[in-house]
Amino acid sequence: MVFFSCDGCGEMLKKSAVDGHANRCRRCDSVSCVDCSVSFFGDDYRAHTSCITEAERYEGKLAKKPQKRNPQQEWMDIVETSVEAAPGHLKSYMNTMAGLDNIPRKEKQFRNFTANSLNLRGRNESIVGEIWVLLKTEREKRQAEKEKQQKDQKEKEDKAKEL
Repeated sequence: MVFFSCDGCGEMLKKSAVDGHANRCRRCDSVSCVDCSVSFFGDDYRAHTSCITEAERYEGKLAKKPQKRNPQQEWMDIVETSVEAAPGHLKSYMNTMAGLDNIPRKEKQFRNFTANSLNLRGRNESIVGEIWVLLKTEREKRQAEKEKQQKDQKEKEDKAKEL
């Protein structure tokens, strides 16, 4: 969970409470992330989903780096990069989805999520299908790239062992 501090009054805020606070606080021009101390002006804080961990902050170089990213973080990256590649009639839906957290990775749950969150029911089922195909192709493209990198890495290691 990312916490922010109002640069105007110093109040500590959860990410979900920043908008409401900005409407109330007259001096709230920007907010700063508590963990990484980066200031965000306007709506820039919404893109800040992860930063340094407490271990990295206090232990420095001694902190262990995570080996693998969380699958949900990978999926959210796919959603965010797909916004730019989306056709014109899907851009507004993709922009709305990029602002949401915890988008399902499985098709059935994804269809239910979009029906409720984006109000795509009835005749709009084809739009849900198009969005799913767009995200699915991006995911498959990334998996193919990852497999290629792993294969290349393994080949390099094998060549190094031969020498």
